[in-house]
Amino acid sequence: MKILRKIPDVFGFVSAVLMAAIWALMMAEVLARNVFDSPILGASEIAIYLYVTAAYWGFSYTQKEKGHICVELLYDRLGAQAKRVVDAVAYVLGDILFAFFTFFTWKMFANSWAVKEIQLTAMKMPVYILKFAVAMGVTVMLVQLIIDTVDAIKAAAGLAPVEEGNE
Repeated sequence: MKILRKIPDVFGFVSAVLMAAIWALMMAEVLARNVFDSPILGASEIAIYLYVTAAYWGFSYTQKEKGHICVELLYDRLGAQAKRVVDAVAYVLGDILFAFFTFFTWKMFANSWAVKEIQLTAMKMPVYILKFAVAMGVTVMLVQLIIDTVDAIKAAAGLAPVEEGNE
């Protein structure tokens, strides 16, 4: 279980590195285009692929850090035990939703891989690589949600220590 809890950290780190790579690529593109009058072939397409990968790979880290948007209008009015129950139910619903996302993104990747799908832009961009990255990001998000679900159910059942702020 410990290694599963570390995976979102790795994906979050890679996401941050990809964002830095996008910045470097776009800076190089601007420099190449404006100073040397020679744009970098496919820079925009590569940046889009990197951005989508960074976004999906950052989901699980954001979830682990409880950084996703939460509507707290009614939640804040609940007692500590009711909050733990609501958290557990919300995570179960999130698990179901992301289980579907995971299944269908892997199916989309498999179909794309089978036909070696490409995007014809300034250069031939393999679409299956992007679909693989999305499927990986969604899968790791599902794993993190399952971990959160287990923790929330334990907390709701009184089997785990209560986190600060949830008392």
